[in-house]
Amino acid sequence: MGAEIRAALLPLLVAVAGDPPSPTRLAQAIGLDKSLASRLVRATRAPSDLDLMHIVPSPSGLRILAELAGKAVPSELVAQLRSASERFALLVDSTAGGRAAIDALISESSRDVRERREHIARQASFKSMSFLLGHFCDVLTTSLFLVPNENRRTIDGIEIHRRIGLRRMRPSTPLALLSLAMPPEEAPPGDATRFETLDGPPGPDGARSYLLPEFSTLPLSELEVVEDSNVTTLVLPGDPNMNLAARVTSAFRIRNGWALNSEERTRELRGYVLHVPAMQVVRDLFIAESLLPGAFPQVSFLLPGPRVATHPPREDGTHHFTEVDLTASIEQLPSAPSAYAVPGVGDQTAAIRYALERSGQAHQRFRGWRWSATYPVPLIEMMWWLKDPRAGSSG
Repeated sequence: MGAEIRAALLPLLVAVAGDPPSPTRLAQAIGLDKSLASRLVRATRAPSDLDLMHIVPSPSGLRILAELAGKAVPSELVAQLRSASERFALLVDSTAGGRAAIDALISESSRDVRERREHIARQASFKSMSFLLGHFCDVLTTSLFLVPNENRRTIDGIEIHRRIGLRRMRPSTPLALLSLAMPPEEAPPGDATRFETLDGPPGPDGARSYLLPEFSTLPLSELEVVEDSNVTTLVLPGDPNMNLAARVTSAFRIRNGWALNSEERTRELRGYVLHVPAMQVVRDLFIAESLLPGAFPQVSFLLPGPRVATHPPREDGTHHFTEVDLTASIEQLPSAPSAYAVPGVGDQTAAIRYALERSGQAHQRFRGWRWSATYPVPLIEMMWWLKDPRAGSSG
């Protein structure tokens, strides 16, 4: 279909607007809308027929061109374009899901089409979920640092969460800021995984001690602590008189989060479900230079569910049924404190350094990686995996 449209469209545009056709000349010659003229010309410049099918206007747009060009070009060119547009309309009408479904099929073979359509879908998801949930933030960041545990058997984590430009669209909406899985009191000591503040076990303030008021702008005294089983959540109550536009920073230590030695070449590190719609999310992973030489991260996106259904990314690029097929790339960061910086977040480096100093890790050198996304999909779990080629080897 793409080849047929190209064969009908390009000669007509050349006849009207010269070779190569110009959107401005096309609009001026026959009185065509400028945005439609630009899209028509871009379609003929598409590198493949599949890309053309994504860019080309709807069949009605092609009919408008044929009608306006009718007096300016030979009738056989107009007839050829009308025929192609009718066949295009038949294809759209006979495809379940219409044009969107055709674009989804095209995206299987075209990365550019995939990324453009995905961006449009993510942006629409952000707008709708912000309205439905009643809140959003400009930037959300997480920074996970893997550091040695003094027992030399396990790895600890230092994690810093930041919400920048946090807003409630409906001020009366309560907003969960932080949830932590707290170990039961009878949990065994030693190598059991547990969450602590940067200074150790929570003090008299309980879960509030996980917040860093030095890098937050909220009235922290108004937070509610909600406990449900072993999960403790900090909630900012709704206030009809309060319009929130703030930044919230929290940090904690994960004691004995991972075994130092593992037989698994790809193992799960951390999962994050995005509960707050965000314009941008930046997730960083830093590994102390003394840990896991040669290991590197991967990411995947999952439908929230039981961990038994969680599977690492497959080597052949196929996807497990629990995965959401989203485009992603990981950037390796420089081995310097400047790696902590996030564009548009002026105090990011200061907040990270502060957390590392309080946790006694300021002396560590790290190698780091970053995954970031504009308009990430809410309520989808992003998972860090660690691939370690040396795992399971004898030497």
